[in-house]
Formats: sequence, structure tokens, C-alpha cells
Amino acid sequence: MANSNRIVITGANGQLGSDLNARYKGGSDVIGLTRHTMDITNRQRVREQILRLEPRIVLHAAAFTDVDACQGDESTAMRVNAEGTDNVASACSDAGARMVFYSTDYVFDGTKTSAYIETDAPNPQTVYGRSKLAGEQAVTAALSNHLIMRVAWVYGEHGKNFVKTIIQRAMTNVGGTSAGIILPPLQIVDDQIGNPTWTVDIVRQTETAAESDLTGVVHCTSEGEVSWYRFACEIFSMLELNVEAIPCRTEDYPRPAPRPRRSALENARLKEAGLNVMRPYRVALAEFIKQNGGVLRQFTVQ
Repeated sequence: MANSNRIVITGANGQLGSDLNARYKGGSDVIGLTRHTMDITNRQRVREQILRLEPRIVLHAAAFTDVDACQGDESTAMRVNAEGTDNVASACSDAGARMVFYSTDYVFDGTKTSAYIETDAPNPQTVYGRSKLAGEQAVTAALSNHLIMRVAWVYGEHGKNFVKTIIQRAMTNVGGTSAGIILPPLQIVDDQIGNPTWTVDIVRQTETAAESDLTGVVHCTSEGEVSWYRFACEIFSMLELNVEAIPCRTEDYPRPAPRPRRSALENARLKEAGLNVMRPYRVALAEFIKQNGGVLRQFTVQ
């Protein structure tokens, strides 16, 4: 029987999980689990731990999220993102717990000319996208009391993400210029469109949606669409970095896993339910940089 207050967070030391854990840990009964305290690929152990903990809600943030690494290691991607999620979902069903699963815009192929809504048919083009879609299907099959939150272009204080990487590249460029070294302009992809989303805003939306009676798939991204290049320019502007950057095409910056050209999501179901609290991405970015700008400026290439 589920505990009336307990919340369990998987992947509690990951990019999103760290902020979930930080937000919820002030509660009286919150347990953050990491890969060292719960191996989600061990079905029996997952079931034993979830049944013992008797959570009311499980926030399942544990995942293999490196898109290019997933492309080269399909077996691990499927074992973690699909089978691991199935293990957690099955245990939640047995424990009578509500489950929140964080999925991705990569379940879509990126060919739609407008933002994707929840009823659009998935068509993942990467191993990562296929593994997360398989996770969605596992959750749907295992229990009715679930919420699948598709997030996109996630950045935050913890882990690797675009915001940190592009600032690191910019600071290297600025440092080289100040030392009298002529460096080429930064080339940044300008033909991929999406919704940059701060982990803190996903946490805020989780608090609202998880406590509601909403079930099924919802999109959970910041409001507004932008290309990687335009997003980078806004980052540089907010940090007052004098960086020379030029737009390039996806073909000019090849990666192991193909990227969807337009994977913007519309939070249609959250809005219909009156639950959408996601802010415009520029507002969230400005707050993120205000809080972390000093640390971000210290980035150097290791």
C-alpha cells in the first residue's frame, strides 16, 4: 500500500534528477535514488525496493541521455531507457504508486512544419528516441496512473548541456583573442529548431502536474521556438560576451546520431487542463544566467 506522503526520485544525481531532488528534499518524506542505490535494469531489485519504500509517487528521471553514445550502444540504451523504465513501471503498478516518466522530443522525426502536439504520431529516427518511445509504451502498458512528460533541449546547473558547452567554447574564443591569437568564428547550427528548457522549470511543472489527476502524455517545454545558433547568440548577449559566431547547416556539423530539424513541442494538454506553468524560454534563460553567470564565465576547456 502506497505511503500517503513518500516521493521517490530515480536518477537523483543526474541533470534533471538533481534539481528534482533539491526541490523535493525539503519535504518530510522524499527519497532520492541514484544508479548506485538502485540499478533500474535489475527487475527483481527494483520491485523489492519500490515495494519496501511504498511511495505515493515515483519521479523516474534515471536515463541514458547521451544521444550520440546511445547511437553507438543500442543494447545499453534499450536496457536502461526501455527495459529499466518497464521495471520501474511494473514495480509502481504493484506498489499502487503514481509514476511520472520523463521522455523526449526525439520520439518525433522533426519533419512537421509546426510544433508537435501530444496526439501526433511518434517516428523516432535515433536509437535514443526509439529507446525512450519504448519506455513510454512500457509505462502506458504497465499502469494507468502515470504521467509521461516529454521534455526537450534541457539545460541546467548539473551535467552536460548545450548552454554550458557553448559558453565553454565562447570563453575559449574570448581567451584566445585576448591573448592575441586569431581564432575562427564559432560555427553553430541554425537549421534545427526547438524549445530550450531549464530543468528548474520542468521541476516546477512536475510539482503542478504530478499532484493533479492528469494522466497520459503531456509536453513540457519552455514557450517559444529558436534555433541553436539564435539561442547561442542570446546566451552570449546576456553574458555580455563579445563572441564572433556564424550560422551553419546541420550537414556542416555531422554527428553520429541524426538530429530532428524541427522538434518543437506545444504544451497543448497542459494548457487545456489549465496546468501549464512553463515560461518563455528567454525569461527562464535570463534567470538561469543571473543565478549562475559567475560560475559559467569561469568555464575553461579541460
